[in-house]
Amino acid sequence: MTNPRMRLAAAAGSMALAMSIVATPAMAQADPTATIQGFLDQVVAKNFEALPSYFCEDQADQAGEFDMSELAEGLPPEMDVQALLDAFVFEVQLDSLYVVSQSDTEAVVDVVGNLSMDIDPEPLVPFITTVIEMSGMEADEATVDMFMGMMLAEFEGESEDISGEVTLVPGEEMAWLICSDLDFGVGDEMSEEEMSEEAPAE
Repeated sequence: MTNPRMRLAAAAGSMALAMSIVATPAMAQADPTATIQGFLDQVVAKNFEALPSYFCEDQADQAGEFDMSELAEGLPPEMDVQALLDAFVFEVQLDSLYVVSQSDTEAVVDVVGNLSMDIDPEPLVPFITTVIEMSGMEADEATVDMFMGMMLAEFEGESEDISGEVTLVPGEEMAWLICSDLDFGVGDEMSEEEMSEEAPAE
């Protein structure tokens, strides 16, 4: 008959091994740099609805600064805002991403890189066409090309420096949440008024 103490020790050892295996993924997810990387991935994917979940409560409003879908606000409903959103192409260039300090209550991550924004002209054509027609002009090829040039000059190749230190705090559903001002964005928004100012006089 097996010694009860030996059986108990074997059971405890098996339990410890199982706990270490289960804990491994959680420990991997506890890296605060994963939150920064995940947030930037969502911006590139234009998954704007997910952005607020990466911020602490005090900084939740900051997610709106990256939400290009807010271009729809103030624009006439006949404008194909989705076509405008589809035209934006984001790319992140990260030179370095490392933890400066980390405790149970706060982490500081140093970010070095840039976020660039380009425009894919093809999906933008329906939006440009609507803008021209609303201006009372004929949306012929020459006029579309002219307006397209204006939009490309306004947005294409725009790059923002995303370098700086980011403070994070522990979260519930996410291990770490961004809880400081991010000194970068995805470019200036062009309002309906600005678009009309860009339009040539008839």
